[in-house]
Amino acid sequence: MNLRHWIEKAPENVRSAIQYRHYPKGTHILYPDDENSHLFLLLDGLAEVYQYTPGGMFISLFRYGENSCFGEIELFCPSRMALGILAVKDCEIAMLTKELSLSWATQDKTFCAFLLEEMAFKIAENSDAYIRSSSLTLKERLLYCLYRHSQSGTLDMLTKDNAASEICAPTRSLNRAIAECQRAQLIHYDKHRFYILDMNALKKIVVDL
Repeated sequence: MNLRHWIEKAPENVRSAIQYRHYPKGTHILYPDDENSHLFLLLDGLAEVYQYTPGGMFISLFRYGENSCFGEIELFCPSRMALGILAVKDCEIAMLTKELSLSWATQDKTFCAFLLEEMAFKIAENSDAYIRSSSLTLKERLLYCLYRHSQSGTLDMLTKDNAASEICAPTRSLNRAIAECQRAQLIHYDKHRFYILDMNALKKIVVDL
């Protein structure tokens, strides 16, 4: 599935009104609680969904790769405020208004199915993540977090504070988990960076979770 190819074949009224945006790495595409009435098609890049807890803690929720979309939930739930979206890598975005998105979906069953599949996938992923998080030990949550960042190419940008937020653990507990993983020679933490020492062993642990 290639969104650029789909855009080329979109109805003329849709294709001519699409807005294109470039978001450099590290910039915000959406801020938490923004009012959003657009569908965002991620043509290239990597974007992260996040939110802040009442105490101001940053929590990473999801990552979007190329040929995915976000903002579709707000199209059907106007009262829902947007979550934060951050460009983890340079992002090329195609933006459509709600009216254009719905017009395209009614004219193209394939595009409509794409939107439904994206929403269903996110619901399933969020449910699985919640169940997984509630049943894993702190060490397992840390290893899963590091593996996920390694697979998405963002391990070098993962800070200890962000890791603590993602696995929902205080820094002191995270430090104990890091020390345990280092003793097992799975990872190394030095100069504010995480390193995976034994990817095969780590992958086996994560796959079996």
